[in-house]
Amino acid sequence: MYPLCLCQVRRKVLSSPPVVQAMSVLSSLAKYRHSLKSATHLETTQLQLINLDLLKSRYQERWPKVRSRIFDTCEQFIQKRMGPDDVVIRANNGFVVLPGPSRKETAEEFTARIELEMKAFFLGTDYLKELSLEAETVNLAVAELFGALESKPLDEAAAAHERGPAGTDDKPVPPPLTYSPFTLSFEPFWATASGYVALHGARPFGRMDGTGPVVRDHMLCPADGGSALRMEFDREVVTRAARYWNAVAARQPAGALAVPVHFETLAATKCRLPYMACLKEADERTRGGLILHILGLPMDAPAGLITEVCRVAGLLTRRIMVHIDPRTVRLDRFDDARVSIFSMTLPSVAALQCKNGLVSRLSERLALSNRMLAIEGCDRLGQLAASLAVRPDYVSGLAVGHDVAELPPPYRLNPIANAS
Repeated sequence: MYPLCLCQVRRKVLSSPPVVQAMSVLSSLAKYRHSLKSATHLETTQLQLINLDLLKSRYQERWPKVRSRIFDTCEQFIQKRMGPDDVVIRANNGFVVLPGPSRKETAEEFTARIELEMKAFFLGTDYLKELSLEAETVNLAVAELFGALESKPLDEAAAAHERGPAGTDDKPVPPPLTYSPFTLSFEPFWATASGYVALHGARPFGRMDGTGPVVRDHMLCPADGGSALRMEFDREVVTRAARYWNAVAARQPAGALAVPVHFETLAATKCRLPYMACLKEADERTRGGLILHILGLPMDAPAGLITEVCRVAGLLTRRIMVHIDPRTVRLDRFDDARVSIFSMTLPSVAALQCKNGLVSRLSERLALSNRMLAIEGCDRLGQLAASLAVRPDYVSGLAVGHDVAELPPPYRLNPIANAS
């Protein structure tokens, strides 16, 4: 197929300097070798990037930097989709993914999935559009694999891993990572056309690590926990929010409640299915009352993945809100995505006042496509007034109202008149 096959591992793949010189990779491989125990063969996934030569001739002297960016981006993409104890090795023209012992998918299933998702990612990313991919599941002998990686640094890393740090037998095992305890508050969103507050945003807040500063949303999750921990956090948030909204709706009129969820929770199959399960029995009233508010949209997310994420969200709630950055967003990637509201953080007042500026053009484009714009973070009256000039559908922030502990029924509000 290409130079990632077993007979050419030593010469083509695992002999490249970026692989054998990176101590983080050596440490991972040392730990990985220890986990194999008596295994003699591995079903590896080997991925070759196609058309690198074409891009090299185009970029010429800029090629080293462009190549580094391509490989860094692809490696991060793979790492987000592989198992917690899988290992990815960067090769001369692609990557080799070594399966960890806890992986549930077969090698063939993983290879097919990563090939499909990477090709979709390439098509939706400007500087990767001309790349293609060939993927193959290859059976590698463990001895051959680590024979190709023989080096003094690897042996030292392996020996250090097998010894472990001094005194580990006397030290307790650290507890698993978890998100910080949190409470839900409710942020009012003022509808500029009707003058009512009939939408609130559910905002989980708490102290980072239990004793640190007060933070919101996914800042409550340790970065090392990755997408799996964010998914567990998102499950708890939406479960609490749905339970609370149902309790309120049973005793009084209840407006809509926007519930945050991270983009990766809905994008990765291993996170998506457990998240969906917690709302699988939601009735039509709940689906109509809740709005999934998708946060953490990657700047380079391909159109196909955005459409799929919004399709999944649409199975859970009838309306969807997506947080965007107007400086980097490409609205054409949402052409096939069912999004009701686009939210954004308040930019500078100067940016709002700029005629034909980014925010003004964004608002006009959304209005033409029958979609709504929400501007968050209008804390002062001047910011609120500047925001209203670009005709958003919703605004939030301290100028509209503080977060509340109890979800009120819809009410009329004139924040400008109230402040005067």
